[in-house]
Parts: sequence; structure tokens; C-alpha cells
Amino acid sequence: MKIPSKIKAILEKVEESRLFKKFGKKTWWGIVLVLILAVGGGAAYFQMNTAKTQTAAAETLQTTVARKSDLVIYASGTGTLISMDEVDLGFKTSGQVLKINAEVGNVVGKGDVLAIIDDSSVRVQYTQAKRNLLELTSPAAIATAQEAVAAAQSSLATAQNQLAYLISPAVYRWELEVAESKQEITNLQAALEESPTDTDLKEKLKKAEAYLDFAEDELKGNWYYYDENYLPNNFTVWDKTSGTKYIAAPTDADIAESRAGVTQAEATLQEAEYLYAVLTGAEIPADATGTGLSELEQAQLDLKEAESALEGTTLVSPINGTVMSIDMSIGDTVGATAVITVADLSQQYLEVFLDESDWASIQVGYPTEVIFDILPDSTFTGSVTQIDPGLYTESGSSVVRAIVQLTNVDQANFNLPLGTSAAVDVIGGKATNAILIPIEALHDAGNGKYAVFVMTNGNPRLQMVEIGIQDLTSVEITSGLKQGDVISTGIAETQ
Repeated sequence: MKIPSKIKAILEKVEESRLFKKFGKKTWWGIVLVLILAVGGGAAYFQMNTAKTQTAAAETLQTTVARKSDLVIYASGTGTLISMDEVDLGFKTSGQVLKINAEVGNVVGKGDVLAIIDDSSVRVQYTQAKRNLLELTSPAAIATAQEAVAAAQSSLATAQNQLAYLISPAVYRWELEVAESKQEITNLQAALEESPTDTDLKEKLKKAEAYLDFAEDELKGNWYYYDENYLPNNFTVWDKTSGTKYIAAPTDADIAESRAGVTQAEATLQEAEYLYAVLTGAEIPADATGTGLSELEQAQLDLKEAESALEGTTLVSPINGTVMSIDMSIGDTVGATAVITVADLSQQYLEVFLDESDWASIQVGYPTEVIFDILPDSTFTGSVTQIDPGLYTESGSSVVRAIVQLTNVDQANFNLPLGTSAAVDVIGGKATNAILIPIEALHDAGNGKYAVFVMTNGNPRLQMVEIGIQDLTSVEITSGLKQGDVISTGIAETQ
């Protein structure tokens, strides 16, 4: 396609201009394309159409004027007045309603007693649970626990002495040393896994491993001494019938039974110490065991449940608000089912639904304009406080769900009921007294740059511009144009 001479002359001037040097060839060739399509393309189309129809026609540039006006970008939807803080209240236990202290519409405060049910049976349970716990934690119970610790210590000492006698005190001692050394090595290895470059831990591990080798050698030597000397010296028996001596060495079963006795005595002592510790206010591990400890913990749990049940006979408002409904009467038997609803009406919110195509046009913080159906002559302002992260299904359609808070409400005079419907406009952008042009007059020059053709002495002159907000018909020009500038919107054909 041949470039018209008028366009060619403009391009030659452009290449010599400062703008060409500023924006570079890439951006300007995008503008060239716009220019050719806007003017030259129209001429080419005209020539082809002429050859085809043999009808004379003339080309005319269609123009408009940059004007000052307001531009508002908004998404429209419908909303319903709701309470963001609403609670349904029920008793924590069953009973007969004795007193109701509120009526529908009453304003109540946090902590106010709204209703009471008969508490006679749960009060007896509370008294019994409290007495049971007091008995388990009394000075007498503490003394008994202390005695149990002493008795368990004595039993453990007896069991340890018995095992030491059967395998010899030396063997028993070095068995304990070996076991303790192995445990220390395990602990150090675990610590090194957490801090592999800790030189102090490495040195401790090295010493522990060396001591374990030493302890195992000592244990081996003492087992040899046990066979050669300890057994003959301590387990030689004189048979009066035959007049002979023999060694009645402990059997493996005897030793195993004795070891089990030590283990059992250790466990008994540990449980007794746990119980005494908790009775005297000390902290114990979470995995502590023992029948006495379990009994104490169950008594504490029983008392807590009884306290909760007793508190549950009184219905207390957890928030400041207005009583919305009461579903009981004096004499009714009620339970955990909700019987009173309290809502905070001090702040007005709307649940708003918009078309899913408006997803990109709404964000938290955007201002809104609200007109209630029953107050068509009043406009309320607000802002978006919440947007659901996913689409919401309403009446079979996918919509955007948002929460709007009203911001210009006279609390003393605003008395619309919850559920009141409204039309809601979410304002995504607003330009006041701005320079506006039709969207078709704007040309994308690439790399985020835009241009228009300004008519100068009847000829189109390329002008770079910066833009603001835009809708489907108009765009805000923030720089590059002034009010009254004549710009081209394209080619119009006339017969």
C-alpha cells in the first residue's frame, strides 16, 4: 500500500523532531502504524471501494473537542442491611426458665444477665465435686502422699539390694554406669544433630564414648570376678546328707525376677513422687502417670464441668447490642438450643452482591454510594471492608460477595430494620473537572504510551498524552491536551 504524500511529509518531520529521539524508533513505528491506519488506511479502503462500486466518494476526518467534565467508574449491585456481630444464645444446661430480664428491642450491655433457669440439681453436683477435690488435696491427703513416697523409696532400696546381692554389688554398679553412659551418648548425638558444628558437644561425646568403653571393660572384668570369686564366696552350700559342698548360684530366672522387682519399685516411686509434687504445687511432666494422679485430675475435671454447668444456668450477653428475638417463656424447659438473639446495631453494614464481571472493579477500601429502597431520596456513603476470595452462588448465578460499611450515619436517627434492601454503587475511580476525550480518539503507541491526533490548521498532528481512568466511552487525559483541543477520531465517508 502506498503511503499518502501528506502522511509521508509528516513522518519526515517526525524523524527530525526531539520527540522521535526521546521515544525511539520502536514506539514511533507503532505511532506510524496508527497514523497509516487512521488516514492512509482510510484512503486505501476508499480507493478499493471506488474501484468496486464505481461510485465517487470523498474522505473526511471525523473530529471532536477535548472537554472538561467528571468521570466516575463504578460497579453496581444490590445489598441487604445486616449486623456484622450477631449471637444466638442458649443455656449450657437444661432446666426450667425462672426469669427473663429482657424484651425484644431492648439494648443490653456485655455481661448483662438476660435469663435464668432452675439451678438446684446442678448446684448439688457442684457441691459434691468441690468436696471430692478438697478431700483429695487436704493436708491429710498430702501427708499420705508423702508417706507413700517414703515407702516407695524403701521398697526400691530393698529391691536394689536384693539384685546387687544376686549379681554382686560391683556388677550392679557397672551395669548402671554402662546404662547411664549409653543414655548420655544418645542425648549428645541428638544435640549434635541440632548443632553439628558445636565443638564443645563433640568433645563431650568423645569423652562419653571413651568412658563407655572403660565402663564396659570394668563390667566384663567384674562378671569374671563374679564367676571366679563372688559365687564361691557367697553361694557355697554344705550338704549335710552327703557331707559335700556345692555352689547354689542364682538362676537366670532369679536374676530376671529381681530386675523386674527393681523396675516395678522405680515406677511406684515415680508415681508417688508425681502425686506428691502436684499436691504441693510443683509442676510435673505432661506424660506423668499414676492412679492417684489420674484420680486427682478427674476430680479437677469434674469440678470444672460442674462449675460450667452452674454458670450455664444463667444466660449472659457476650456483646453490647439489641435483643432481636426471644424464643422462650417463664416455665418452659430449655436446653442448649438458641433462645435469644442479640445483634450489635451500632455499626451499619450491607451484604452486597455484584456481577462476576465486576470482580476487577472492586477492592477493599473503595468508596460506595448506597440508596435504600425505602429511602429513595437519601444517598448514604460507605466503603468496602471485605471481599470474598471466591465467587458466591446466589439464586443459581455466580456473583461477587462483599461487605460494605456505612460511614455517614446519624446513629440516633438511623432505625432501618435488618434485611432492608438497597442499590449499591462501588466507585472504582473518580475524576472531577478532568479533560475527557472519546475512547476511539486514543491510540496505543506501545510500551505503555498513548497518542492522539490534534488538528492543527486542518492537518492531524501527533501528540503524546498520559491517561487516567477510563470507561467504555471516555478516557481521562492527565497531560498532553487542554480543554478545547480539536482531535481526530478517525475517517468518516460521505457520498
